[in-house]
Amino acid sequence: MSRYGYGYGRRRTKSSDEIALGALGVLAAVVIGAVVVATDSDEEDQAVTADCVDTSTIADDGSYQAVDDRFCDGGSHASYVYVYGGNYSGGRVRGGSTTRPGNVGINTRSGRVVVRGGFGGRAGGGGG
Repeated sequence: MSRYGYGYGRRRTKSSDEIALGALGVLAAVVIGAVVVATDSDEEDQAVTADCVDTSTIADDGSYQAVDDRFCDGGSHASYVYVYGGNYSGGRVRGGSTTRPGNVGINTRSGRVVVRGGFGGRAGGGGG
């Protein structure tokens, strides 16, 4: 048996090695914590604007006529859908998507909440 325990020739851990490993552990914890906080705040801050549009009014530039939100609130209005994240100008909406994005807050331009942000958030208003 050696002076430091079992295992002849086993190297004794130096205190400088212990300090380096401890510092590495602390650094890893700080970095992981910062990433988690940044991810959580990004999800809370993300918001998308939804515009109710009439898909039968497509213009040559690919834009649609924006209409009142009530047309997209369910029911039999087949040509009315929400466009998420489109560019609104002069009563028309161009770009965006008709696919509802996940894990973000969605409000209409008039201020109505379609979906609250975060995991599991859901509400009415998919449209057509």
